[in-house]
Amino acid sequence: MIKKVFFSIIAISLLSFAMHKYYVSIAEAEYNIENKSFEISIKFIGHDLEKVLLNSGAPDLYLGTPQEIENADEYLMKYINQRFHMIVDGESLNYKFVGKEVNNDDFIYCFIQSNEIDSPKKITIKNTLLTEVFDEQANSVYLKVGNKKINYSLNKNRVSETHEIK
Repeated sequence: MIKKVFFSIIAISLLSFAMHKYYVSIAEAEYNIENKSFEISIKFIGHDLEKVLLNSGAPDLYLGTPQEIENADEYLMKYINQRFHMIVDGESLNYKFVGKEVNNDDFIYCFIQSNEIDSPKKITIKNTLLTEVFDEQANSVYLKVGNKKINYSLNKNRVSETHEIK
């Protein structure tokens, strides 16, 4: 009897951890001095991204499957453009979609590149990805310019941060 009670308590404890969800994206923006642009990768949890895209009016994209719709990348880029902004030395950057990688572990990586920008000195990143659906969403940002590395986390209440590069 004691073994059954002990096993039940352990099982309930483990299940409570399994049901807990974390809502996180990771954006890495690195300045490439050779092509004078930011190379950006954004890592999403796949099912969270697809839920947000559906809520925003996109059709079911079936990302990373044989049924993926033809213009899925356009929906991804439109969403990223609405929710991820970099302002460098007063200029809002534009992006082009480079590609995506969809992994079996339910992670989706989107790769974008900014327009050319000379010697960034003041950088503001505004990241509201997924926050319109998930109140607990945390958006980690890793910024690298030359030898300067900065990382921080944004969320629904704190959507942007500015850094001087010296």
